[in-house]
Amino acid sequence: MAYPLDRSNLQSIVFQSHPCAHSRHFLFRFGDKAGARHFLAEWTPRVTHGGIRIDLDNPPCPIINIAVSWTGLQKAGAFDNLGGVEAASQVFPFDFTEPPDADSLRAYGSSAPENWWNRRFRSQNIDLTVHAYCTSTDELADASEKIRDSAKRNSLDELIPTRDGEAITGQVLGAGIPGLRRLHFGYSDGFSQPQVNWEADPASSHGPQPNGKGLYPRGYFIIDEWDEQAQTFPKPDPWRSIVRHGSYMAFAWIYQDVARFNRFLRENAPKVARSGMSQGEAEEFLAAKLMGRWRDGTPLVLSPNKPDEHLAREDFDFSEDAEGLRCPVAAHTRIVNARNRPLNAANRLMFRAGFPRVLRRGSSYGIWLDGEVDDGKDRGIAGMFICANINKQFYALTRWIGTTNFSDDYKDSPTGQDPLFAAREVPNASSSFSLPTESGTIVLEGLPNLIRIQGVAILLLPSIATLRTLSA
Repeated sequence: MAYPLDRSNLQSIVFQSHPCAHSRHFLFRFGDKAGARHFLAEWTPRVTHGGIRIDLDNPPCPIINIAVSWTGLQKAGAFDNLGGVEAASQVFPFDFTEPPDADSLRAYGSSAPENWWNRRFRSQNIDLTVHAYCTSTDELADASEKIRDSAKRNSLDELIPTRDGEAITGQVLGAGIPGLRRLHFGYSDGFSQPQVNWEADPASSHGPQPNGKGLYPRGYFIIDEWDEQAQTFPKPDPWRSIVRHGSYMAFAWIYQDVARFNRFLRENAPKVARSGMSQGEAEEFLAAKLMGRWRDGTPLVLSPNKPDEHLAREDFDFSEDAEGLRCPVAAHTRIVNARNRPLNAANRLMFRAGFPRVLRRGSSYGIWLDGEVDDGKDRGIAGMFICANINKQFYALTRWIGTTNFSDDYKDSPTGQDPLFAAREVPNASSSFSLPTESGTIVLEGLPNLIRIQGVAILLLPSIATLRTLSA
């Protein structure tokens, strides 16, 4: 029997990215249980839920979302009447109860966990995150003051990871396509989010077809919507009441090396330039090959020779480009959303529902940089990745970004990687990028390390009902 989803019980960020130019991501450590509950009691009524229609042209301010970690649930007393922490640890998934897994994240060298958060604290110290979105810096400053005042009164310690002494603060970069984010590498982002069937009975939703098209059952992104392929946990009562209609969320703080990226484009553009291309055109061509889209979002498989903004939001697959002549097999787009690309035999057994997807939210942070001279400023992505199973959705994608061994299409040896968002410190990582052409394959050597993982926190994005219970 179909039943409607009560959107007012889910936090708004599950359904959409927030259309606000400014955001701030607060990290807190609880001082004591009473303070934790009092803080949640103050802010739960202000959490923006999915039952509120957010006007894209005039969004409310502030939009507030809250997430809680495993340690945060313990300190807030979530398990006090349910058998305690030991009992809870037997039913909650390991990927939530344990610290972020460095191997799954392919986080080595400068991206290793011991270097995260500028070495000021550990991910395990984060009990609570508060995410505030506003349309102006003045509104954000006012919201920040209120959040911090409430935290101080309730004995919460704010954990400051940045070198400038502020919480991670996001902002919209330039005037991109409405509803999309612009990243520091110059690409518009926000395309190709999973299309979700929020309304149908979860048991009657069978998910996308083998070509990657179709609606995903909401159980892929909401815990306790029992979809056997999603395998969300915990399932037994009374534990399921804590997670019901919540989601797991990975909050990732990622630095982008813009100066090095621009330098790589300049140095390698002549190697891929087609006849008659200027240096600037060749750089844009190479940037498109690395991503799989032109910087305005135009898919290469639909328009391989030039960007066309009218095609940016069009659906596509790789059925007519198996050899990667239009979009290289190793491009970012083909790694994080393979569409109709088949998984290899081992991964087909593990991912019977097909290629794993997450809901991507977040924003860029830091000031824009042109040119190849690094100004020493921190900039990158504050990413929020929402799913129902951290290991089989979020970690699966990070493993494949760092090691492209999920499909037989990849022949790279040693380990192939995503050209834009993989850390090169992965053992045996390849530093080459291959561009198939009609006249042969062009191989670019010396692919640099363009990102650095600066921190990851694994969290529960609770339902409104769970937040009320925690604050009772």
